[in-house]
Amino acid sequence: MKVAVGQLNISYGDVDRNFKRGENLIKQARDEGCKLILLPEVWTTGFPFRQLKKLSTTTPQILEEIKKLSKGIMICGTYITDKPNSDKVFNTFYAILNGEIVFSYTKIMLFGLTGEDKYFSRGDLSQKNTFKALSTTFGVSICYELRFPELFRKASFDGALIHLNPAIWPKIRLDHWLALSKARAIENQFFFLTSNGVGLSDKWEIGGHSTIYDPWGEVKSQIKNEEGLAINDIALETVEDTREKLSSLKDSMDSFKELYF
Repeated sequence: MKVAVGQLNISYGDVDRNFKRGENLIKQARDEGCKLILLPEVWTTGFPFRQLKKLSTTTPQILEEIKKLSKGIMICGTYITDKPNSDKVFNTFYAILNGEIVFSYTKIMLFGLTGEDKYFSRGDLSQKNTFKALSTTFGVSICYELRFPELFRKASFDGALIHLNPAIWPKIRLDHWLALSKARAIENQFFFLTSNGVGLSDKWEIGGHSTIYDPWGEVKSQIKNEEGLAINDIALETVEDTREKLSSLKDSMDSFKELYF
């Protein structure tokens, strides 16, 4: 399965500009024969916190445009969505394929250091973070959730062979982004796709390094400090082969699944 992760310089609150840039990457990935593209966290808006409620009104139309672009390619990323009767919003992941939303997931773990918890409502901890599409099972987490291995274990125990993590991760903690991403791939023995922003987002410099990891934690494709795509034709049989050669995930499932899940 040929897949792509997109990397964008996300303009603070400039929905039209961000959408056009994302649209170009989607079309490029589709032209390259990719069956999936992962775009960064809140890629149409960024995080202008005081504008989020207003910006959430743009999301329904954006989703309709994404549906039009999704023939033959699954488009994944997160968006600001409204929480009715509240001054807060949600950070919602959508997977859209052939004109339909095939899965949604709301970010659970909010990054208090930047004030996410003041402006966002968290998703329900009991929600599923796996879905089936394109003849396989995908896991989902969002940015800060990279630091919580329980969410990844939950996805792998539920059958995920590919895990998707859209993010806006700062350059100041780039070493954590790379180390934790590699670890999540290795310990769960699946393909791990990360999509990050790049450049400046308000006062934050974003770290880039959107990457496709294989189940051994090896980098199959990566885009470092510029906008664009990282593309790889992944062989899903590698997951089964890895798990046969090293039984750590099976041993974990046999020992801990009943205890924790």
